[in-house]
Amino acid sequence: MMAARTSALSLPVEPRSRAVFQSYACRTPLFTLTTGGVLVSLTLPERLSAAHVEFARGLAEQAAAYAIEVERLYRNGGASRKAAA
Repeated sequence: MMAARTSALSLPVEPRSRAVFQSYACRTPLFTLTTGGVLVSLTLPERLSAAHVEFARGLAEQAAAYAIEVERLYRNGGASRKAAA
């Protein structure tokens, strides 16, 4: 039996980093993250299933939680050095 493949990607956020959503009338949407010299695009097949909707909702929930935490850290003067160690 083959082992499951796992990939990991760490994208350091910089002032020029971007997250862009593009909607199209006749095809599935495109969500792109750009930071440094790396571009990551999330694409879908033309035929969607409930699993695709579930993934998109989970992505939105996790992105919202990330935004809340970043804002909290920013308002409190940034991430603590102890937590980063």
